[in-house]
Amino acid sequence: MKHLLLFIGVLFFFAACTGEKSASEEQNSIQIAVAANMQFAMDSIAVLFENEHGIGCEVSANSSGMLTAQIEKGAPFDVFVSANMRYPKKLVESGFGESPEVYAYGRLAVVYRKGENYGTVEEVLASDKIKRVAVADAKTAPYGMAAKEYLRNTELFEEYEDKIIYGESVGQVNQYLTTGAVDAAFTSYSFIAKFGNKYNFIEADSDYFSKIEQGVLILKNGKEKHPEESRKFVEFLKSENCKNVLTHFGYRIE
Repeated sequence: MKHLLLFIGVLFFFAACTGEKSASEEQNSIQIAVAANMQFAMDSIAVLFENEHGIGCEVSANSSGMLTAQIEKGAPFDVFVSANMRYPKKLVESGFGESPEVYAYGRLAVVYRKGENYGTVEEVLASDKIKRVAVADAKTAPYGMAAKEYLRNTELFEEYEDKIIYGESVGQVNQYLTTGAVDAAFTSYSFIAKFGNKYNFIEADSDYFSKIEQGVLILKNGKEKHPEESRKFVEFLKSENCKNVLTHFGYRIE
C-alpha cells in the first residue's frame, strides 16, 4: 500500500511539473490564424519573430473566410493575418477585435509548368494543353475573389469557365498545381518565390481587380490573454526585417 501511495505521489508530482511547463510555454507563444497565401512567408516570419522576441507562433492556415468562421465560433486565435481587409472588418463589427491594419498588398499570378511559354493570360486559358485551371473559392478566399473579378472584367470567364476547378483556399489551389491535378492556377505571387524553378507565370494585370489589401488584426482572445505578445507580433509585421521577407515573397509594401 505504501508503494502504491508513493507511486501515485510521483505521478502527481510529474503531472504538476508538466502543467507548469505547459502554462509557461503558453505564455511564450501565440496562436496565429494565417490566410493560405501567406503560409510560405509566415514560415520565415515566425522563425525571425521567435528569434528576436522569444515568443513562439502556432500557425493555422486556411482561407480568410474559413478562418473568420472559426474565429466567430470561438477558435482561440490571438492574431488574424488575413488576405484582405473585408474579413478583419467583419470581425471588428462582431466584437472579435479592433483596429485592423494593412501590412502589405498581394499580387495575383497565373502559374503553369515549365516547358510551355505563353505571352498572355488568355493564351494560357486558350491552350489545348491547359485542360484544368485552379481558382480559389471566391466566397471565402480573397485571391479567388480577385481571380474571378479579373476573369469577369477581361471577359474571359464565360469562355473558359468549363476549365475551372475550384479549391477552398489558395493553399488547396497550390496543392492541385504541385500534384498535377490541374495544368495551371490563379494563385498568390508568393507561390513563385517558393516554386519558381519549376513553373512559369504571368502576373495578372491589377487594373482588372480590386486591390488585395492584406490585413492584420489582434483578436479579442489575444487582447485579453496575450496582449503584449500579440502587439509585438503586429509591430514586427511592419518592421524592416519582416518587410524584406514579404518583398521576397512578392508582396508590395506601400
